[in-house]
Amino acid sequence: MHRSAAAGKTAAKPEPDNPDKNSANKPLVPTKKPTSTPELRRFARTLVSCLLSYYVAKLATLPELYWAVITTLIVVTQPSLNQALNTGRDQIIGAVIGGLVGVVGLFAILHGAQPLIVFSIALLPLAALAAWRPTLRLACVTLVVVVLVPASGLGSPFARPIDRVLEILIGAGAALLVAFLMPNRAINTAHDRASEIVLALGELIALTLRKPGDANEAERLHRRSAAAEKALDEAITEAGREHIIVPVKRTRGDVIDKVAPMLTRLHRDALFLGKACTGDARLAGGLSATDRDALDVTADAFTEAAITLAATLDADQSHQDEKVRLARASFEKLRTASNNAFKTMEKNTVAAFVLNLLVQDFGDLIATVEVLDKRG
Repeated sequence: MHRSAAAGKTAAKPEPDNPDKNSANKPLVPTKKPTSTPELRRFARTLVSCLLSYYVAKLATLPELYWAVITTLIVVTQPSLNQALNTGRDQIIGAVIGGLVGVVGLFAILHGAQPLIVFSIALLPLAALAAWRPTLRLACVTLVVVVLVPASGLGSPFARPIDRVLEILIGAGAALLVAFLMPNRAINTAHDRASEIVLALGELIALTLRKPGDANEAERLHRRSAAAEKALDEAITEAGREHIIVPVKRTRGDVIDKVAPMLTRLHRDALFLGKACTGDARLAGGLSATDRDALDVTADAFTEAAITLAATLDADQSHQDEKVRLARASFEKLRTASNNAFKTMEKNTVAAFVLNLLVQDFGDLIATVEVLDKRG
């Protein structure tokens, strides 16, 4: 009776701290500013680029200037600068190839060949090209316009393929120019993805320590983190391209390229912890009340450390000094809690070893942010 009562008192000790933790962490949850969303940038970029391509094509007195606007819409609505560059390049290449093949077809038509027969023969290589590389399908469209659409009868019959290529060049050029001058600021997306990874892995670690047998929830958090890591890599690549126009400063605000491999290591160690805990019968459900309390306190410390660290990595850089200070304080709590847990896990060397790795991972991430902050 005395032992069970004592155990109940021990289990109740961490409870009074939880409200304070929640209240302290609440303002640190990463939030997005509605005025800096990529959707607003894409909206403005679409309007500006369409107006630019329309008036440039009009100044060039092109007869079918709507093709320039259509091309602009195809290119500028791509979700990233990298995709816009690739799409603009393929639009230009496809238009040039289709125009050249169309010119050859016009020569045959002027010498008495039937337009439909010429088109059918010319379409064969272009269809094969589109099948091999679908992004060059504009070559087929250009061939249709040049060969099958009746000419106005005014001027040279070869003016149409030239005008078509010029319209594509103007449309793609306007879209790429505006995309360069008004980039998505992929560095902000990278910050948000890094923050999301830390939050997901913090939940995964805490879940593993509290409920090592909950495989479904652990798999969901693993997939969430893996998807965010893929998006982070893409955003870092995109930010590198945007660096041409928008310089990336080497300060704490832009440390994503340095923390990305650390986040990958943290994810790997979190999965390692899951294997270590599920492979031990005691951690899966046979722990004493004292051991269980120690792991619960450690899980709470990982959650708090993840929230405060995620706040320092988020795109919102306001009150950053305070966020870094709180992240360091949360890490010290984590280190203390994990040291107490190690004392009760002496026989379970694998789990203790992995917990130590995870604590080191958090410490390295916070230290990286702190060092680059001092340099900035």
